[in-house]
Amino acid sequence: MTSYMLIEIWRPRPEWYALPKSQKEKFLAKAGDTIAVMMEKGAKITGISRCRAASEGGWDVMGTWEMPSFELITELAERIEKVGWNRYFEQINMVGTSTTPQDYFASLLVETDV
Repeated sequence: MTSYMLIEIWRPRPEWYALPKSQKEKFLAKAGDTIAVMMEKGAKITGISRCRAASEGGWDVMGTWEMPSFELITELAERIEKVGWNRYFEQINMVGTSTTPQDYFASLLVETDV
């Protein structure tokens, strides 16, 4: 069974900083509920890293997920959009299938038409 790795890199937008603390707390509760639903469906958060000091462009956090299906990645994106995440945070996502170094190296030796 193929599993997927999702890497999210995000940083707060000015709109986030403008919100009162009480609204931030409500928003984060909704985002937390979304994460809980995803985890009930088999998603696993494999890491959260603060990265602002070392990253180009002021990116604040990098999160990594292991997902059992691409459909669950799509569902996460749709749910987090409904919460309003993209209003308050700028984000970059990368998705790939899990592999081993040996399998990746072997794939580099396969000739393909470019």
